[in-house]
Amino acid sequence: MSTLPTAPGSKGKNTALILSVVFQSLYLLSLPVWYFVSMFSVMLFDAPGSETNWVILLFYYTIKSYPFIVLSAIVLTWIMYKKGSYKWTYLVNAIPILIMILCIGLMAVFGD
Repeated sequence: MSTLPTAPGSKGKNTALILSVVFQSLYLLSLPVWYFVSMFSVMLFDAPGSETNWVILLFYYTIKSYPFIVLSAIVLTWIMYKKGSYKWTYLVNAIPILIMILCIGLMAVFGD
């Protein structure tokens, strides 16, 4: 059996499309979980003096910025995909993952 001819550069296009759809589906599924985490994030400031702790402030604002970063990454990914910058779609899709890693890292290092 012979394979069908493909256009030059279509492999990167197909890979970028599949990865974008998979990652962005996972990001959208994570938003309801974020809602509950965000709802209870104000309790980070219950301990006296915690409102001046830079780690808690960084963690709090990272949690609060997550949906904006996800939506921005989704929009930017499709703009890059439309322009044909398939390598940039991988980098932009990784931004929400970096936010998750930052939150988990802050909890692991500075958590009680």
